[in-house]
Amino acid sequence: MTLNSLRNPAWVVVAACALVMFGMWNSYTGFGVFLPVLAQEFGWSRGVISGATSLQLLIGGVMAFAIGALSDRFGPRRLLFLSALVSGGAFLLSSAITALWQLYLLQGLLLGVGMASSYLVPTTTVSRWFVARRGLALGILLACHNLTLITGPPVSAFLINAFGWRTTYLVLGGLVWCIALPASAFTRFPNEGERLKSGAQWSEPGGAGEPRSAARGGVTLRRTLADRRVWFLGGCWLLLGMAWMMIVIHLVSHVKDQGVALEVASLALTLFGVGAIVGRILFGVAADRLGTKSTFFLCSFLQVAALTWLLATPSLASVYLLMVGLGMGAAGADTTVVKAAAEVFGVRSIGATVGLLNMGWRCGATLGPAVAGFIYDATRSYTLAFALALAGLVLSSALFRWGAVSTRPS
Repeated sequence: MTLNSLRNPAWVVVAACALVMFGMWNSYTGFGVFLPVLAQEFGWSRGVISGATSLQLLIGGVMAFAIGALSDRFGPRRLLFLSALVSGGAFLLSSAITALWQLYLLQGLLLGVGMASSYLVPTTTVSRWFVARRGLALGILLACHNLTLITGPPVSAFLINAFGWRTTYLVLGGLVWCIALPASAFTRFPNEGERLKSGAQWSEPGGAGEPRSAARGGVTLRRTLADRRVWFLGGCWLLLGMAWMMIVIHLVSHVKDQGVALEVASLALTLFGVGAIVGRILFGVAADRLGTKSTFFLCSFLQVAALTWLLATPSLASVYLLMVGLGMGAAGADTTVVKAAAEVFGVRSIGATVGLLNMGWRCGATLGPAVAGFIYDATRSYTLAFALALAGLVLSSALFRWGAVSTRPS
């Protein structure tokens, strides 16, 4: 990447989308820190509290297809502005929670509406600007997304200990508005001239791993829906979402149950975020050079190995090391699914296509935290829950293999 390429409007859009994602997800990733605090404050079970996150993910999943289609038609700017506005409001209002239904209304329903665009629209917007370097661009974008796993939990833990959880919600809502709202104004799709220029200078249509039909624009949404590969990729992403959110939401509680302080426990999630940032960029570049499928299977192996070791109840130091590896593999696999969707179906209807796939991710992410929470309530252990996540990761590899088969270049 040269200095001139950084001046291209494509990279400006990447930076703007990254700030929007960071602004919203930085506040959201602290939910796992709030979980034991709210359980102690109100006497609610972890399974019941996790249900608010499941509802939030479910709402976003239901809206994903429509959000993607609206993005294809109207562009990202208005959708991301409204998303940031609603998400920030949900956190501000959460400072006044006194009953469980209010938690579900604000952190479930309202935040679900606000966060529905926060991943889908930035990733599909960036996908429209790049072809040959799509893996790198998505890796950089989503590294900023995963940076929130480093900043979000410790910030929430510090604020909760210093000022209480109610004031913390106020601060988190203000951060969403201060970061994501201004950045949304710089997000847009490329116009025809920029699309042609990008193809000549940094997108290189027909580059490695990119079918020429996709580089020219791709297939219609109707043809995508009739293609079984979209359902294989959707099932793959469902299982990845289940494992990802199960770990992200319950990791702090799992480590805290070993007898360590909240701040020490939150470090595990921070290290998961460190691994995710490295994995986004490292495996994004690898997907451009080695191919999407090879990179996905490497990421899957890394996740399976790390989670298997975690089930063996290693030392706290080993858990920290495992979280780096697990974060790398999880983030890399997630990035390659988005890249595979653009390679297989093109960018003509990429918003609606990834929106459909994102419904799968969110269905899995909806089930993961709630299932893990209720398993813990029943067994007082996360062993069975993490074993289910491990099985899901193995099955996701088979589904990806069937779904990421590109058509022959025309």
